[in-house]
Amino acid sequence: MAKSVSMKEMLPSLPDEKIDMLAATSVLQQQATEIRNQRPNWQPYLQSQMISQDDFDFINAYDNADSAGRSKILAENRTQAAKTFPSLLEHVSKDQTIQYILVLIDDMLQEDRSRVEIFAEYCAKKREPVCGQFLNLLNGSDGFIVNMSARIIAKIACWNPSANLLDSSDLHFYLNWLNEQLKLNGEYMQSVGRCLQVVLRHDEYRLAFIKVEGPSTLLKVLASRQVNFQIQYQLIFCLWLLTFNPKFAQKMNKLGVIPILADILSDSVKEKVTRIILAVFRNLIEKPEEPNIAKEQSNANSMMKTL
Repeated sequence: MAKSVSMKEMLPSLPDEKIDMLAATSVLQQQATEIRNQRPNWQPYLQSQMISQDDFDFINAYDNADSAGRSKILAENRTQAAKTFPSLLEHVSKDQTIQYILVLIDDMLQEDRSRVEIFAEYCAKKREPVCGQFLNLLNGSDGFIVNMSARIIAKIACWNPSANLLDSSDLHFYLNWLNEQLKLNGEYMQSVGRCLQVVLRHDEYRLAFIKVEGPSTLLKVLASRQVNFQIQYQLIFCLWLLTFNPKFAQKMNKLGVIPILADILSDSVKEKVTRIILAVFRNLIEKPEEPNIAKEQSNANSMMKTL
């Protein structure tokens, strides 16, 4: 039998979104590009006492700085940064400004993943949930705001190596929200898939996603054949990540994953879709800990390839 390959060996890291064409063509990223060019005037917010002087001083300086300047400001004002961004989200009511603040936060984290620690350290001292403000925004009606919030939550939850930053109830709420968005199959489907591609790299989050019946939803969407090949690839990628949990890999055949993926494979003209399906099949054979299960799934794979 071929040597078992770990997820880290096969995929050391997800593609950097600055060069990931899949991310670059998503509706969320296209809108974010437009929003970056709509810088708010922060002075009226200060004059109307919607934001404090400290928050104004920080955001005004940060928003007008270049990349090097932002890095210097964050290094010298970590606590203020952790206070200001959530405070702005709480006190500003205009959707356009909230969109801009979220883009600032997302860009800040994308420039340097370790900046997640800025929020983690502050919230640990305050004994507050790190993602609380962003989770609240998932209940909103603005598509960009809720999906950018979901994107930020994924990064905060997965880019801090020192602690799990979502408690069980928040994690359930977040993953259930993502699962419901999959069912809707709306314009932000690529962004939803991207969030799952990030969080499902962690086994704790895989188990929680299984509990909200996320795998069944992935398969229903794939079986419907109503998504384009890019989303198809993302959702199959999520299934691949799920197969790194041996216990779940043992059960996947019962969900009908093999015939659904075999059907997609027979029609696929995109190499990356073909490759990720074959990666799922490989894990279905290698990951189950019970030999009879692995043999059963291997036989099923062989039969499907002959159809």
